[in-house]
Amino acid sequence: MLLLSFLAITIIYYLIQKDKIRRAEKRELFKEKQEEKLQQLFKKAREEDAKKAEDNK
Repeated sequence: MLLLSFLAITIIYYLIQKDKIRRAEKRELFKEKQEEKLQQLFKKAREEDAKKAEDNK
């Protein structure tokens, strides 16, 4: 009975840790995607600024 209880606690602990790791990985991927989108917006803004500068000359 004690062995069964220990096994159940071990499995539950493993599943909780696995879920925490999965959440952390998703969070990192989301942050990376946000950073990529932000860089793309900056790039587009620089290109538009360069076009406006050329048009004003």
